[in-house]
Amino acid sequence: MITINVNQENQQFSEEISIEELICFLKIKTNGIAIAVNSNVIKKENWSSNLLHNNDKVLIIKSTQGG
Repeated sequence: MITINVNQENQQFSEEISIEELICFLKIKTNGIAIAVNSNVIKKENWSSNLLHNNDKVLIIKSTQGG
């Protein structure tokens, strides 16, 4: 088991997963979001190849519209 901290909530998985798999698991729409892993912003084109490891800290930021 590995533990990944996502927006200050621990999530547990049986093995390492990619950022893309995490987004699918959490059912988050990919439009208008940014992701940082351990304070490093990850480009969207690298989400499928970037594996998350035990104790990684993931920050998902969603843009909002206002007016």
